[in-house]
Amino acid sequence: MSTQIDLRSSRTPERSEGTVANENQVAQAVEALYATAHWLLGQARYKDAAEVLRAMCKVVPEDERGWLGLGQAHEGAGQRLIAKEMYVTGVTLARGGRCAIALARVLRELGNDSDASEAIDLAEELAKDTDDEALSALVTYERGQS
Repeated sequence: MSTQIDLRSSRTPERSEGTVANENQVAQAVEALYATAHWLLGQARYKDAAEVLRAMCKVVPEDERGWLGLGQAHEGAGQRLIAKEMYVTGVTLARGGRCAIALARVLRELGNDSDASEAIDLAEELAKDTDDEALSALVTYERGQS
């Protein structure tokens, strides 16, 4: 029995318990969505990228890359307030430190330096919790930008 992913549905698809084949199919579908969205972002096709990334976020809301890309798509379209909300969601659902960094950048652009500083602090905390050296380097870089 295969798992079907309905990209038009507002529900997260049900996953069959314990079948490696189904998990692999979902993982492959997610990677295909991510690759497609990444290409669309590179082509400045922000609306199309956002649609693909929304589908990805429905399937794997715990994958930070979807929320980060969705925020980038909205930033590219000039929708900073929506981008901000996508990054907040990425921090909340995916415990995304990179979303916290992106959130800080948007908040800074919106003139909210105090909240931007708090977002950087959160990214630093997440970097320590996950022992993520690359995220720690981003935090150090962002602190130098403020």
